[in-house]
Amino acid sequence: MVNSYKGVGRNDLCPCGSGKKFKKCCLNSQSLNQPSSGSHQIDPQAQEVAGSALEQAKGTSREYDPCTEPHPEQWLALDEQERIDLVLGYHRRARIRLPREKLHAVIHVVVESQIADPEPPVRRTAQRLMSEGLDRHEAVHAIGSVLAGHINDLMHEVESGGHCVGTKPDRDPNEDYFAELEALTAEGWLRSA
Repeated sequence: MVNSYKGVGRNDLCPCGSGKKFKKCCLNSQSLNQPSSGSHQIDPQAQEVAGSALEQAKGTSREYDPCTEPHPEQWLALDEQERIDLVLGYHRRARIRLPREKLHAVIHVVVESQIADPEPPVRRTAQRLMSEGLDRHEAVHAIGSVLAGHINDLMHEVESGGHCVGTKPDRDPNEDYFAELEALTAEGWLRSA
């Protein structure tokens, strides 16, 4: 049997010719049994092979564990909601109760996405925090606390209709975030937590 979906990315046009993205057409197991445009039928056996090959190509077990770094390319290939769902799933499996679980998951996702980025600022901070004694999950939380504070500061600037005193309008808002990350230490974060 030939896997006609080998190498097809989630955001590529579906090879069935429907004109839809693969993730909105034949990737979806429900639409594999029903034609999306009425112009094709998928063999159930081919569906199973395609799904299995796609999972192998993505290389993900569809579970998230903050103590193990997800493969950067595979993590970034997921869409935002899939990442959030994976993080929510982890916290639910671990029976970690959170007052705002979706917000917590969103912060996790942003930090994980920044760590997956090959540019070094956030990745370097995570590695340094782990070398200072935090486990990876704690490092994600430490960086997330800085991120949440930075977002809060940016929102207050927008609400007040201006910029912080002494900042220039054309200044990159991430400069402050990266500076805070450079100053972040495991000991300091543990004291504040």
